[in-house]
Amino acid sequence: MRSASTARASRVVAGVAAVVGLGWGPVAAPALAEGPETPTAPAAPAAPAAELAFARTAPIDGVRPGDATEVSFSVINRGDGPATRVALFLTGSQGLSFAEKYSNCVYEDSPAQDEGPAQTNATCDIEQTLEPGVVYVPEKPLGVTVLDRALYERLSLVLQEDSIAFPEGTQHGGGADPVLRLVPRQPPGDPGAVYGYERLDVGITARNTADFALTGARLQGRAGETVTAEVTFANKGPAWVANDVGSPIGVFDVRVPTGTTVVGAPDFCLPLGPDDSTVNKADKAARVSSYRCTTPYVYVDENSERPYPFRLRIDKVVKNATGTVTFVKGDHRWGTLPFDQNRANNTAEIVVNPSSGGAGTGGASAGGASAGGASAGGTDTGGTGTGGADGGSGTAGGGTQSGGAQGGTVQGTGTQGAGTEDGALADTGTGIGPLIGGTAAALLMAGGGFLISAQRQPRRVPVDRARGGRSPRAPR
Repeated sequence: MRSASTARASRVVAGVAAVVGLGWGPVAAPALAEGPETPTAPAAPAAPAAELAFARTAPIDGVRPGDATEVSFSVINRGDGPATRVALFLTGSQGLSFAEKYSNCVYEDSPAQDEGPAQTNATCDIEQTLEPGVVYVPEKPLGVTVLDRALYERLSLVLQEDSIAFPEGTQHGGGADPVLRLVPRQPPGDPGAVYGYERLDVGITARNTADFALTGARLQGRAGETVTAEVTFANKGPAWVANDVGSPIGVFDVRVPTGTTVVGAPDFCLPLGPDDSTVNKADKAARVSSYRCTTPYVYVDENSERPYPFRLRIDKVVKNATGTVTFVKGDHRWGTLPFDQNRANNTAEIVVNPSSGGAGTGGASAGGASAGGASAGGTDTGGTGTGGADGGSGTAGGGTQSGGAQGGTVQGTGTQGAGTEDGALADTGTGIGPLIGGTAAALLMAGGGFLISAQRQPRRVPVDRARGGRSPRAPR
């Protein structure tokens, strides 16, 4: 006969097996001690390793376009082992170029992509030992040229030990170009330095401007007809502009003319109620007074333009029914368009059934790529200045123009005329309200796009010597 203790142990093991078999686990079955425990061997000590960290670097302001500036940095090995070979990845925004080339660096420009603007990249092979506890600086500061299109620029640095970007035995071009080296800082101490950054972003602000402009339309139609008012946003330069946070750089409100209903709103525009709160488009009884529109991405190139077609149903003929198009404050630490010194084209009008035709002022510049590179499709439903939300396709309808391409009067379902400006935009303003936070994401989901930060995350890519030694992309 089994002892009572053995029987209890058997029941415990059987119960644990049943629990695991029912999927309630994971549960570890208790071990039954049969003798003295075996002592655990002590863990092997960790091998010495390097830990590289940048110190914070002050931003650079007030550089004139076309001038060069110097960027220095310091890095410390905070580990207990040496770094025997590291790769330095440099990524410059599209308003920068490298003023000096190094023989131990390879260079490559990255074209603009949907998620961000173009970049200029360099990957440098630092074939030297960085000792623990030592602070290193470049033997000579990095030279960077600020281009004519520059405004809010950034140079990003990442230093990686044992990087596969340069396999052992990699040969460099040599020649007359200098070698980028790191040397111990003298004097070695800096009481004010704050280390701990694996990626260092150095802001470079140019003394430049960008002219953001809006245009409206003048339309003609009878009661019951649908016309298309094509609002346009443009950046006339000379600088391209990127936001400092993951939100669109251009934000403007479109107020609907009296007596009309929006039956098709463009991408990147959300309906707002009388109190500027976001309206649920599924709520047919909701009152819509305006639309908040944004640029598709966090940046816009210089000399670019994007149309925003609004399909308006004329419910009642009202002479000179006027809606407005106006920039509002976005999520931007510098305020509302501080880089824009031409405020005359920061507002525009949509006029339905004007008493007299004629071109407005401040028309959109002809040609140019779409702002941020996005297509100008139209989706979603609309609302009215006086009535409820109404469903409809956002695709702009065709039609004929009785006036010129700039200005004039458009009849039936025709498209744009030039807009007029009215007043100037204040330098500062209150919070954007429905754009910030969750609504920004909802806005882009409604428009079929995404808010993507222009900053790309690091990744390791080896040099492909079979492709002629092209630079690996900077870490993303």
